Amino acid sequence: MTRLTHMTTLLAALTLLAPLGCTKRSGLTGGSEGASDGESSDTDTDTEATGSDTNDASGGDDESGTCGSLTGSDGDTNDGDDGDAGDTGGEDCDTFLGCMDVACLTNQCDWWAQDCGAGEKCGAIVSTPGGGSWDANVCMSVGCEPPGAPCMKVDDPAVCSGQTDTCDATSICINVDADTGIGTCVEMCTGSPEDPACPQTGLQCAQLNGGVLNLCVPGCDPLLPGSCPDGEACSPAYQGDSISSFICFPAAAEGISGESCECANCCADGHTCTSAASYGPDCADDLCCTEYCDVTDLAFTCVGQGQQCIALFDPNDPNYANVGACQIPT
Repeated sequence: MTRLTHMTTLLAALTLLAPLGCTKRSGLTGGSEGASDGESSDTDTDTEATGSDTNDASGGDDESGTCGSLTGSDGDTNDGDDGDAGDTGGEDCDTFLGCMDVACLTNQCDWWAQDCGAGEKCGAIVSTPGGGSWDANVCMSVGCEPPGAPCMKVDDPAVCSGQTDTCDATSICINVDADTGIGTCVEMCTGSPEDPACPQTGLQCAQLNGGVLNLCVPGCDPLLPGSCPDGEACSPAYQGDSISSFICFPAAAEGISGESCECANCCADGHTCTSAASYGPDCADDLCCTEYCDVTDLAFTCVGQGQQCIALFDPNDPNYANVGACQIPT
């Protein structure tokens, strides 16, 4: 695997998005592997973990073509932000997890083995107090929506986590809009960490947040902003501490050059998050967004004081030899 010629520092989420769920990366490094179909990459890119106020879900279609209803024990839906698992009849639940059975966190399921019971899937939930990122694998009821379909986060009193989504056994709901409560079902990688597959969509497998969330996502070119769907940005995907490819992923924020960033996907499309030392004197925070750049484009000018277009990959890299970022040269 090739390495970057100039080290930078990124933020990466412990699980799926919440800016508070981000942690720093020790270095931004490049990889020689491209974003081919079925390829695996390990990254801690953040994405939003919000829920909805609607509670349609089931394990199959009904006459109206929608999923059946799943609600908490008090009939209210879970919005996904407070982690409550439904009303417990007056029991005092003052933690982020509400009254969720702690056994859910100590007896987590295996994403790759899918070792839950009949009618259930091993999915991902938000479990960190004060967080907002997916950081635990637990069993949840299977919905009926296939990959690519609209979905919602809902309460599920049938499982100890109290949480599920309306996606089928092959997918999980991400990028949920805070206003509408609607997200998109994204295919879950199958196989193993060493040999992942995306049989439903044929996309590449990105192993996110330390392997808690393993999703099938499209690859992209960081030098072509706008190539990802609306609301998504071309973000780096990691294998260990090295970039193995770039993937389209929901943007947690849209910072531009010189603006503060809290996570790897907290910058606008065409930008990435780097350390203040690498960005230069114009960065007033620990980390700031900076532009990607083409090292072969001699007419390109970086906006930061003293910045140059620094190559992120080895010159012999077959896929990303021309990909750079605006940084202070060492």
